[in-house]
Amino acid sequence: MSEPIIRLNNVVKEFTVGGGFAKEERFRALQGISFDIYAGKTLALVGESGCGKSTCARLMTKVYPCTEGEILFKGKNIDDIKKRKELQEYRSQVQMVFQDPFGSLNPTHTIEHHLTRPLLIHKQVKHKSEIPARLEELLALVELPSDTLAKFPHQLSGGQRQRVNLARALAVGAEVILADEPTSMLDVSIRLGVLNLMQKMKNEYGIGFLYITHDLATAHYIAEETAVMYKGQIVEWGDTHSILANPQHPYTKLLISAVPDPDLPFGELVKTQPNYSVEADEIRNRSMAVQTEFDQVGSNHFVKRWTDAA
Repeated sequence: MSEPIIRLNNVVKEFTVGGGFAKEERFRALQGISFDIYAGKTLALVGESGCGKSTCARLMTKVYPCTEGEILFKGKNIDDIKKRKELQEYRSQVQMVFQDPFGSLNPTHTIEHHLTRPLLIHKQVKHKSEIPARLEELLALVELPSDTLAKFPHQLSGGQRQRVNLARALAVGAEVILADEPTSMLDVSIRLGVLNLMQKMKNEYGIGFLYITHDLATAHYIAEETAVMYKGQIVEWGDTHSILANPQHPYTKLLISAVPDPDLPFGELVKTQPNYSVEADEIRNRSMAVQTEFDQVGSNHFVKRWTDAA
């Protein structure tokens, strides 16, 4: 396999909480995170809210520095990217798409403004005369009509706004897109269209995706590999199909069991599993312990040794 575009090596992130009249404490949000993102591939980072998924993305966009470990972009530590020109180039190549497609667009400007501005800032066109043709090309890539340019964000649907955000990432020449819950605020009926667009960007343009989600169904649809996170550490990772078909870590099993079964109403589940919530809490408590040892259970399937955490 070729070298990854981005590699996280044993990344630790601590934040200082409190201060002032309160006692100042250190909170460890990430506990030795390691994973790779490859061109033309999607890695799904799956876990419940607060587990550290979005923190990983913010470290990769240099919003925060790592406390320990390193993040490599094409083999270079991003901590060494400090000059303004290098930083601008890096941020054009590593783009983030957020959960709220409306909040990431300025409501006072047209879509034409939103797409033209990154082209100029990141010098993606040699002359302003090239802009109209490039805008038409971007809209075609994300399957939006030409009249979208004259519209304001509030005149578009959630799915259309998210397509604009993806077009903006394409406009600056992104090689990696960090998609933070990109479909969770969209109607179920239009999620598939956005996911298919991401598949197209991956397959036709070789863009690598980090797909941050709590939705195992969409992760299975779009990602070749999956990493399951809990309390700042990755507890199981590898081939998506293998993890979903043969989960090994109890927390992964808990996540999969939480997916609604239309043939088994929740009321019936509670009757058949009287200690369901108690067992879930026990699994979470056992999974909180930081583990460094792991086992390989498949050709591309690894799991932390959770049994020692009891």
